[in-house]
Amino acid sequence: MTAIAIILFTVSASAWVGAILFQSAVVAPAVFRHLDESQARLLLRGLFPRFFRFGLICGALMLAAAVSLGSATEWSGTLAALTAATFIMIVLETISLLMVPPINAARDAGEAGSVRFRRLHGTSVALTLIILLLGIGILATVAARAAAGA
Repeated sequence: MTAIAIILFTVSASAWVGAILFQSAVVAPAVFRHLDESQARLLLRGLFPRFFRFGLICGALMLAAAVSLGSATEWSGTLAALTAATFIMIVLETISLLMVPPINAARDAGEAGSVRFRRLHGTSVALTLIILLLGIGILATVAARAAAGA
């Protein structure tokens, strides 16, 4: 059971980190390079809620796996830290998802909403960067523990 939980935790964390990297490095540049503004807006408005929900699903699976590991084994400091980091990632992803409608409204307001849009969008980007860094830290910790035979 613990092997399955470790695999679920690691695959979910990898999928979340991979989705963030793919969206940032591949999808966003391609959208802005190949679509006009109205097409890009439609695509991104459909994409971002799904992107954030995907992160929440990954986070829920990670949290379930971590709790399963804690129940099956003794809660180590490392497992507690990984669980806390996962919880923080879920909270930040929830905030990002909840920010989508206000970001869209600010964008729709045109010049009148430009300052608000930049502030909200910048916050969303910063939250995603924090999630990415936490995810990379989680994966590095899991890899180091695996390499040490723990």
